[in-house]
Amino acid sequence: MLVEDHVSFRQALAFMLGQDQDFEVVAQAGTLAEARRGLDGRDDTDRIEAAVIDLALPDGNGAELVGDLGGHNPSMTVLVLSATLSRANLTKAVQAGADGVLDKLAGVGEIVGELRRLSAGAALPSQQQVLEALLSIDQQHDPDSYERTGVERITPREREVLRALAEGLNSEEIAERLSMTAEEEHTHVASVLTKLGARSRLQALAVVARLGIVEVG
Repeated sequence: MLVEDHVSFRQALAFMLGQDQDFEVVAQAGTLAEARRGLDGRDDTDRIEAAVIDLALPDGNGAELVGDLGGHNPSMTVLVLSATLSRANLTKAVQAGADGVLDKLAGVGEIVGELRRLSAGAALPSQQQVLEALLSIDQQHDPDSYERTGVERITPREREVLRALAEGLNSEEIAERLSMTAEEEHTHVASVLTKLGARSRLQALAVVARLGIVEVG
């Protein structure tokens, strides 16, 4: 699903994705309202496995749509595009549950590549400027809140998974390194997300990096 108000840019992205045998564009929208109407009018929203959303839409912030998409398909991969990679914009996207954030000035080919990388289960931002902004996000919680979110209940095996994520490995690579099945990798990640109260691998990585549980970058 593509949600982007600049028609020429959206069409170029749709064309590039259409040339890739691993992707098929099944829905497009130019506003939040149009995207929501499209979702509510579909009986096969689980068919939408990935979305690219512009953060600056005519009728609101694209981050508002991230949660809606997760409600239709919790396993959906969401890549947010932002013309300004400010701390505020990055915070909105990460807290909403975006799997990745990319500078909108990136080329269409780079956007397709990033979507492929995220769909494979990678979490480490590919752009250094995004990584630096991510790690500088001010913490919104009081010092004791992490214990309540379950940080101390993260198991040694889950820490290994987090360290692999912090190195930029995707799901298949993590499973291979840690000698586990793909299903076991997904189970460990799901457990970490639950304990941290995170909506995405990226958000979980941001939390544990700020806490010093893993080193990123």
